[in-house]
Amino acid sequence: MKFYDLHVHVNDPDKIDEIVEMAQRLGFYGIGLTVTTLEELKKLKETIKKVNTNIDLITSVEIIASGTRDLKRKVSKFRKMAEVIIVYGGEYNINRIAAEDERVDIISHPEYKRKDSGLDEIIARSAKERNVAIEINFNEILETYRKIRSHVFNHMMKNISICKKHNTMMVISSDAKSPWEMRDPRELSSIGQILGMDLKESIDAVSTIPELMVESNRRKLKNF
Repeated sequence: MKFYDLHVHVNDPDKIDEIVEMAQRLGFYGIGLTVTTLEELKKLKETIKKVNTNIDLITSVEIIASGTRDLKRKVSKFRKMAEVIIVYGGEYNINRIAAEDERVDIISHPEYKRKDSGLDEIIARSAKERNVAIEINFNEILETYRKIRSHVFNHMMKNISICKKHNTMMVISSDAKSPWEMRDPRELSSIGQILGMDLKESIDAVSTIPELMVESNRRKLKNF
């Protein structure tokens, strides 16, 4: 089985080898090397060409938008260059517009800093229809645990329940800021089960769903 983590931040493209080494140690097939700017993405693509590894290195962009217009502009800018588009969620309108945009791949932590879960049935249905996945973010869980904020766990559990009801895709990612924050696929999968996924759903969230997403986007990029 092929395991993926599509959300691993690259702070220094010259140190990708450290991420690759950790990915091999943890048993991943593919890693989403994540940046936030066009300049970083261009440098990342050039660096990947020089890396000798069996790990599938995937270019991911995390879009942090100031509003819905900014979101659409950035999605248009990055879609023809990045293999995975992640939208930094939290604001309801950002969550909703991202779910309605078939160019978006993942909505990351839609519940972030909210008093509710950030998702409703309208967003879940839109995401389902446009093949947008909802992310369960391990780093947010880790930070929440340290601060003992149980309501975030409740929001994530509610979002999983909504996604299951509407067959909306889910992925589980580490959102690692360094190689030492990466987690092995079994640990990521187990978090999904704790929050309400069944065994198959939690495994698919770190294997089948990311794999199909990357393969589909690579076919589209070839057409571009």
